[in-house]
Amino acid sequence: MQTRDHGATLEYITRTFVREAEYIAQSRAEGERRRAGMQISPYEGHLLQWLIRISGAKNILEIGTFMGTSALWIAGGLPEGGRITSLEFDATHAEIAAGHVAASPHASCINVVHTDAHAWIAATPETPQFDLVFIDAEKKGYADYLDAILPRLTPRGWVVGDNTLLFGAMSGENPDGASEAAKQAMARFNETLADSERFESVLLPTPEGMTVARLK
Repeated sequence: MQTRDHGATLEYITRTFVREAEYIAQSRAEGERRRAGMQISPYEGHLLQWLIRISGAKNILEIGTFMGTSALWIAGGLPEGGRITSLEFDATHAEIAAGHVAASPHASCINVVHTDAHAWIAATPETPQFDLVFIDAEKKGYADYLDAILPRLTPRGWVVGDNTLLFGAMSGENPDGASEAAKQAMARFNETLADSERFESVLLPTPEGMTVARLK
């Protein structure tokens, strides 16, 4: 994810409501050293953890993990026996994320997998098995990820996508902020999840947008 600065309002929300654990802060710090702005913010991590708690999701798939920061936030909201499979395409990032997971209290419930997510999902049986999928990977792949994961979601399963305002491109605020392929894919992703016949959904106006949907 690439987070834009929303100034004093976001600072107030974060200061008042968010408590980021030290092991998550360490993961975030390394990510910022390597590529600033690529991770969910503490506010978005807190929001994501809250969504996990209220959803009751137990078997979670994460597509794109970078340093493992988002997986660590998610793990804090898991019910007993919950698990996360976290897919990461970049071998170096996967190795570092696995190290952060190993040093955290959640090592037993997070499995970081170095893989191509499209291929991994395609090789996974089309049976309902994931309660929630969190997508924060290549933006031009969002619609394809969604198509692939829907047959594998449990009844009333959840889809959460980050960066769904696409750096302002979807609203016209920053029309050149993403490639045409990414804009087309994100438009299809959001429009699919906005279908009220199939989903209960909302696009939360976080700094970069977070689309949250539940199967009907």
